[in-house]
Amino acid sequence: MMGIVFIEFINIVNTNFGNDICNAMIKKTKDNKKYIKNYNYSHHRLLKLMNALSELTKISVNDLLILMGQKVFLPFVTSLPIEIMRIDNTIDFIVYLETYIHNEAKKLYPKAKMPKIVLVFISSNELIMDYFSPRCMGHVCFGLIKGCAEYFDEDIDVKMQLMDDSGSHVRFKLNKLK
Repeated sequence: MMGIVFIEFINIVNTNFGNDICNAMIKKTKDNKKYIKNYNYSHHRLLKLMNALSELTKISVNDLLILMGQKVFLPFVTSLPIEIMRIDNTIDFIVYLETYIHNEAKKLYPKAKMPKIVLVFISSNELIMDYFSPRCMGHVCFGLIKGCAEYFDEDIDVKMQLMDDSGSHVRFKLNKLK
């Protein structure tokens, strides 16, 4: 995972849980808290930090991954050289994500290993998509979808279904409620 993910994660922990919890998490994992934005780190390092944070806060790792996805949406979107002004809803944004944004992110972060999104069904009020990633970060994707819906001020029901035992394939069903 790219260093920007770790940098944003540390910011999220500081903002949502405070500096004391953040420092305790770093100490517990013996992590040096130094990340380079464009450097690639093992996703196991993030999971180690998540496990420590879970122990300290008594919040499940999956719930923390969702929180991270929600909170990191805006910093990720604003860090990319893209125009989302013409997009005004979550479903259109996700379609744009797979058709354009991932390609632009790859230019900025050539070593990044982007997840694959397969759009299964699209309508103005519903989206079914399959998420593929060997890092099994479906809960982060769930949070990103929630963060996207918040960004567009939409009420969207999101269902997540594991499609394999490893978690490397997840299906998401989104339904606009308004």
